[in-house]
Amino acid sequence: MSLYFFQNVQPKQGTPGTTQEVPAGAPAQQSPPGGSMITMLLPFLILVPFLFMSFRRQKKEQEARKNLKKGDKVVTQAGLIGELVELDERIAKVKIAPGTTVQVLASAVSSFEAQAATKTDKELSDLKEAKATADKK
Repeated sequence: MSLYFFQNVQPKQGTPGTTQEVPAGAPAQQSPPGGSMITMLLPFLILVPFLFMSFRRQKKEQEARKNLKKGDKVVTQAGLIGELVELDERIAKVKIAPGTTVQVLASAVSSFEAQAATKTDKELSDLKEAKATADKK
């Protein structure tokens, strides 16, 4: 039984414990360049769709934030739920309890109803899928 799946790779020049015979008058071997242009561009080509989706999401969130008005029920990224008191370009004031108003970044605020509806729809679809799977068994 022989092992053909191993490649016959010569040691690199200058590796300790090995000697390589170079014929007299022969030019020194040059290694090929590191890679082709496609190999170098591959990470960027993979990154482009993620950047595109990120920019689209930011734009949608910005549009939803513009539609918020005083008195809307909002949720922050930290999970605080309250009523929007004031909203400018950078800061939003949210009333989280009677007599308690907090200032948060406007980018951290989104509509509570929109998130609740999205979450409910996802939970319903997950339940339907789980029921369908259980019925098949």
